[in-house]
Amino acid sequence: MGQTQAARSTLFDGWRGAVVAAFCLAMVAVGAAEIFASAERYGLLGEAQVGRIGVGYHIEDQSPGWVVIDRIDRGGSAQRAGIGVGDAMRFADPLIRSSNPPPGTSVDLTLRHAGHVRSLRLQVEALMPTDQQFWLRVWLTAIGGNVFALLLGALVLWRGWGSLPALALGLGLIGGITGDTLPWWMLASPARPVWLTVIMICDLCQIGLMLFPIVLYHTHVAALRRGWWFAIVIVTGLSSLNAVLLSSEQWFAWSVWPPLRIAGTAVMVSAVVLACWWSWRGRCDSYGAERSRFSILLLACGLFLAGALIWVVETEGTNQFSPRAQQLLGATNLLLLQIAVPLALAYAVLRHRVIDLGFALNRTVVYATFSAILLGSFGLIEWGVEHLLPEELVKASAWVDAGAAVLVYLAFHRVHDAVEQRVEHLFFHRWQANEDALRRFVASAAHFEETGALARAFADELSRFGGKARVALYRRTDGVLDREAGTWDKAPRHFRDDNAAFALMRAERAPLDLTDIATDLPGVLALPMLDHGVLAGLVLLDLKGNGALYRPDEVALLGRAAHDVGLALAALHAGRIETENRLLKAQLSRLTGIIGDRLERVGA
Repeated sequence: MGQTQAARSTLFDGWRGAVVAAFCLAMVAVGAAEIFASAERYGLLGEAQVGRIGVGYHIEDQSPGWVVIDRIDRGGSAQRAGIGVGDAMRFADPLIRSSNPPPGTSVDLTLRHAGHVRSLRLQVEALMPTDQQFWLRVWLTAIGGNVFALLLGALVLWRGWGSLPALALGLGLIGGITGDTLPWWMLASPARPVWLTVIMICDLCQIGLMLFPIVLYHTHVAALRRGWWFAIVIVTGLSSLNAVLLSSEQWFAWSVWPPLRIAGTAVMVSAVVLACWWSWRGRCDSYGAERSRFSILLLACGLFLAGALIWVVETEGTNQFSPRAQQLLGATNLLLLQIAVPLALAYAVLRHRVIDLGFALNRTVVYATFSAILLGSFGLIEWGVEHLLPEELVKASAWVDAGAAVLVYLAFHRVHDAVEQRVEHLFFHRWQANEDALRRFVASAAHFEETGALARAFADELSRFGGKARVALYRRTDGVLDREAGTWDKAPRHFRDDNAAFALMRAERAPLDLTDIATDLPGVLALPMLDHGVLAGLVLLDLKGNGALYRPDEVALLGRAAHDVGLALAALHAGRIETENRLLKAQLSRLTGIIGDRLERVGA
């Protein structure tokens, strides 16, 4: 666990963290650009920009770069040029074949008809496919799924920053926005190789979906052995190479050697099967909410595998299926990979809290409402100055604006606290009720009469607060931290030696996030109980019962609760010692009197 946390901290700290953050932002920007380009192409943002010459074709494997015409659309430039079914065609610019340039673009191609070869220049026109309604539904579904995946991936990266599973899941979702539909002005520019490379890198991020169950298992269930990591690196590298080969084949009109294509497809399917295997392992080796999460991931990986197999059938059997069958295969693949898989992952994220987005949503609502109130107040003041005050005062509006700004500044904290309280009461009442119950317990802590009863009750209350989280409470006895209470039976029973985590708790006097440091302490959070700078006790908390981490406001509340209960335990301990001392003094006085009486009798 310590090695995983150290590696995680190294990846997200310093210049490495800045590089990872810049890369994630770039991938989000590329995904957004692809979505906007698709929306413009299909007429969702203005006029449709679907450019076609009016042909349908399949790839001729024996002649790389050539395609065989199997459909001619009526009214298209291809029909007017005399191109017929069965002719072979080769584009001068291979990218024209894999992208739809906007209407008006000139296309140079070579046509082979009955053994004769000639050159043609056709005009790309705004033509819709034959089954227009079917393809419009497909395009709308694809764009909707891409928008959903992009938003979910960006939220996961933002809220789960610092977590390797969140990084894999977020980039995997964004990489799943396939389409290679960057604006044509980018692809037609001299910097085309750069943009194609960017698209390829974004597409490669989809491998993060396959790595996500593996990294989640390694982080939350058990560390993987080195041999497994070696196998995973090999499969991931080969899958990336296969994706590069397929993309370059599509863009540059060259043909991958058939045995190599089969091997690449097998590697890709193996990577998905590996993700399914680790989802199954996670389901078998975990329990409770963690098991539910891996069950959802197993479902998502199964859908991903089904989509991958359908894609293999669709691409490898293009010439064996009718156009209608190809449409059905493509639509099924789309629904599986771009709708069903993101929805399953979204359910795991939002319902089973693979990544807890509640705090991000809470802060968003609070600050959006708060900003709207402040801006609205300032706008009302401006309106009132212009419409209600005399003209002489309006001329001095700069002073009025300055006064309004001062009033807004003075009201900042009061307004913020009021908005936060109202928003949390309205939308997050369960949070408030949970926190109020903990505060009520802490208020009663000073009225316990036995340290053991208070320690057990506090451990039970923390477990309840965390949704049946595992808790271990330690108290110092004769220089050793002994486990005195809690629901965590597998936690260490004693801590005899001092370590860096204990020193940090004494120095910072605040809860310690165990996921940010390399330590042997189990759990995700350590709550110190300090008494005049001495670590008189501590509480170790594991993940919440639903597998989520603790929010920043919860960490602050837990820290105050542990401090107050620690003082109550120290007071009870001191009171017990004082009572024992008083009893010992009374017994000593009584014994002294008895001995004195006997000595007097002996002397008499």
